[in-house]
Amino acid sequence: MVDSPEIGIPYLYKGLITWAFFWAFLDAFTIGANDVANAFANAVGAKTISFRTAVSIACVCELVGVIALGSTVTDAVRKKMVKVDWFRHDPYVLALGMSCVNLGSGGWVFVATTLSMPVSTTHSVVGAILGIGIATWGASGVNWGYDGGFGGVVASWFISPILSGVLAAIFYLSTKFLVLKHPDDVAVKRGIALLPVYFFFAFGVVAGFMVMKGIPALKKTPYEVTVPVTFAIGIFFGIFGYLFCVPWTRRAIVDNENLPWYTMFYICSVPVGSMGYNEENNVQDQNKVDLVETGNFNQNMPQPSMYFNQAPMMPGQAPMMVQGAYFGKDEIEDKPQNDSILTSEDAAMHAKAFQAYSKTEEMFKMLQLTTCCFFSISHGANDMANAVAPFATVWMVYSTGTVASKAEVPIWLLVYGGLALDVGLLTMGYYIMDALGNRLTLQSPSRGFCIELGAMFTVMTFSRLGVPVSTTHCISGATTAVGLCNGDVGAVNWKLVGVIFGGWLLTCPCAGIVTGLLYWAIAAAPSPVAGNGFFSGYHG
Repeated sequence: MVDSPEIGIPYLYKGLITWAFFWAFLDAFTIGANDVANAFANAVGAKTISFRTAVSIACVCELVGVIALGSTVTDAVRKKMVKVDWFRHDPYVLALGMSCVNLGSGGWVFVATTLSMPVSTTHSVVGAILGIGIATWGASGVNWGYDGGFGGVVASWFISPILSGVLAAIFYLSTKFLVLKHPDDVAVKRGIALLPVYFFFAFGVVAGFMVMKGIPALKKTPYEVTVPVTFAIGIFFGIFGYLFCVPWTRRAIVDNENLPWYTMFYICSVPVGSMGYNEENNVQDQNKVDLVETGNFNQNMPQPSMYFNQAPMMPGQAPMMVQGAYFGKDEIEDKPQNDSILTSEDAAMHAKAFQAYSKTEEMFKMLQLTTCCFFSISHGANDMANAVAPFATVWMVYSTGTVASKAEVPIWLLVYGGLALDVGLLTMGYYIMDALGNRLTLQSPSRGFCIELGAMFTVMTFSRLGVPVSTTHCISGATTAVGLCNGDVGAVNWKLVGVIFGGWLLTCPCAGIVTGLLYWAIAAAPSPVAGNGFFSGYHG
């Protein structure tokens, strides 16, 4: 090996650092458009919150995760698919390759997002780095094994969605048979009684997820510390749920008191009825009773969940009450226009899904929203490195002229990536929220809560074991499995499942081919001879 004369000389190739700066924005932008939307897609689909509210919360949570909890040191080559030491003789070649990684990875995720395919941005970066390694050294330049190599990535395509699906299905089926399937009054009482248990599991899993996956600085904390801390946090919030959430839920949801969410923290000091009652809910409940008593509505009939005034009717069929039809009708304007009306296929799929009493579902909203927020914070802290790590490597080479196994991540770069991520979510996030929302299967607060819980538990477990898994794959697998818990395969959009799985299979090769060809074309291109006036503004 022959050392390049450029070793140790900083601030060369200003065009390269400018090029890399813009493509890092693209990569972070597409992560926001595709990956971030995973966290809140179920909450939007279940009408727990509106699209605008989800985007607003996600923007804040992601920035908090990126800036406050994000890693300030990252691997020079993410996931170590290619040995960084092989580039030590030509550091600026590594910088060129990492800039192409941002372009190839971001370009593929952008295309996948416009096609409504939730793909793994982590695997997109891995595929792009594979393309760099193969273009530079051939097949021998890539770690193909299972231990930290590409083989482990391929295995995770199948392991992570299956496991997260199994866990989410267990969570949902236990909730379904313990609470949701009982008569309305019994279901509400059981749901309220089990709220402390749900708080224990939800916040326990969230705490473990943040410690083992979400906060990079705590990933290597020993089990002797993480396990007791996780259980202690779960027990604390279980007690909190019993003391504050149970009485608030009984009054706000069962008795229809008009209590803002923040009154939960001092609910014991709020006089009964002092803030009035929600008359709209009382009217809707009375309308339902009237319909049942007159025989025009069958409670046991599976009811499709759709937007206001979108009930399907067969020729000659009398108008029927659509469960949840009025729920969230004031928020229709918050959603993109292309998602304002369900297709006939979606309506038929939703009609085959199990429907629970609306007040029982209301109790799961807070739990669902909590898991979504922590999922989003964790994503900002952990997965943002997919975009900033390649550019951090470029900056390391540009500022030092050398190659190291670890690259420092300046705080301005974390802020830059976080802002780009938020822009992507604001402008294109609805594509994935639409795909993973009610288009894949019918969503509800209880379903969304179980989906997030199963996905977080899977990511937490495998991250601790060192197995590479994708949060996107886990969310998609959990959503599909919960859809199957309806007891009817028709309650899942299998065409969309096929599109999503196809996107997983295409991500690594597509990102790798595009990045490898682009890098090869630039790195092996003719270089102007110094003194001939190229790029200097002067020609003698």
